[in-house]
Amino acid sequence: MTRRLHRRRLRKSCRRRRPGPCRKCRSLRRRSTPLCRRNRSNPLPRRRPRLCRRRHTYLRRHMCRRRSRLHPNRRRIRRRTSCMSKWMISSGRAACAPETKNKGNTMRRLQRMLTGMLCAAQLCGCASAPVQPSGPGQTTQTLRFIVSEDLGTDMLAAADAFADRVARVSGGSLTIDVRTGRAEFGALSRGDAELMLLRNTQLARANSMFSMFTLPFLYDDNRHMSLALNAQDVRAQVNETLAGQGVSVLTAIYTGGLFFVSDASELRTPDDFRNLPIAMRTDSSDKLTLLGALGARVVPYSKDAIPAAFDTQAQYLPSDGQTPQTVAIGTAEVDASQLKQIDADPNTLYLIKSYHTCTPVWLAANTAAVESLGSYEQAVLSEACAGLLAELEERFITTEQAAIDASEREGMLLVEPERAQIAAALYDGTAERAVVLPSYFDRRLYDLIESYATLS
Repeated sequence: MTRRLHRRRLRKSCRRRRPGPCRKCRSLRRRSTPLCRRNRSNPLPRRRPRLCRRRHTYLRRHMCRRRSRLHPNRRRIRRRTSCMSKWMISSGRAACAPETKNKGNTMRRLQRMLTGMLCAAQLCGCASAPVQPSGPGQTTQTLRFIVSEDLGTDMLAAADAFADRVARVSGGSLTIDVRTGRAEFGALSRGDAELMLLRNTQLARANSMFSMFTLPFLYDDNRHMSLALNAQDVRAQVNETLAGQGVSVLTAIYTGGLFFVSDASELRTPDDFRNLPIAMRTDSSDKLTLLGALGARVVPYSKDAIPAAFDTQAQYLPSDGQTPQTVAIGTAEVDASQLKQIDADPNTLYLIKSYHTCTPVWLAANTAAVESLGSYEQAVLSEACAGLLAELEERFITTEQAAIDASEREGMLLVEPERAQIAAALYDGTAERAVVLPSYFDRRLYDLIESYATLS
């Protein structure tokens, strides 16, 4: 009777209060006598607790049993009750939970162990791999690069080095197929090739804007030309003009300039050109007209005939239709390779480093082909273009400077003219005669080129 009454009181206390384990129990698995908080002085008879072998879940009563004798109508739940969790955390017994979890299910425990090992291995592999936010693509793209044979062996060797640099930097994702053949603007525009080395005259026939880059006295020296034409704002304006033709320029390469050799004048200022007979090339009629506006008596010659025409008599035809005049050619337009061909005493000659004409060679590309490349490949191509520019300009500048130094050692007097004054006389309207600028002359582009003169 006493035991039955005690059970009845225990049921009522558990209904009124949240169920939970006895505080005197040190472990859920320990064989102890469960006590009620209200009946601590009257314990139940000792019973051996029976644990659940299948899932080891907890009942709402104190013990984990297959069947609760105190609460036969209580159902099992598959999670730990809140009172049980609080009791385990407060008493420091939460560490016993992993020991009892899924004790009876061996397959589930093995599956979880295997899953944890696989996750740990994957995390270790990800941590050891280098992080590459952007890298070469998985596929290989090939660009056809046509180099004209008349450009010389130096250009072809530089093109091969350019292709090797692209393949090395890109890791094989971008390759360049260098070919020798006829380089034409139309073939590049049609997509017969993706890259070409084109002369400035070839581009000028397709777009007259390129004729402006060969106007006289536009650059201080080779550094000024390279810095200005490869500047981002100048190149952007050039590509904007070529946008409708499907071609864009990547870089402008300096391949040599023209100088004056004279036995009559130093040609430092615009006034030194007045009534001076000059033998000049026939490569540009606009250049002859602009030099004539300075007052010079321009006599046109072919490129190879100029050295032999020095210190000879020639017929000068005035532009205004006056009677032809016989003049003595004492000033000639030559390049660095023609300096040693001048048959005159070097001690009586002036070598004017005018760089009055610089004709670049352009690395042009098919716009659609370049835009189809990924950002990484485009960066590789830009870096390779910078390497090509540096390599070719170093070759041409070194050869040119060696010829100038040799002429100076022989006795020629080196003169550097006031290029800014001569350019202002031609393009700002301060010349002796009225200057009619060509239709392709772009004032905004001219000002951009002039802005890089101080940086060179």
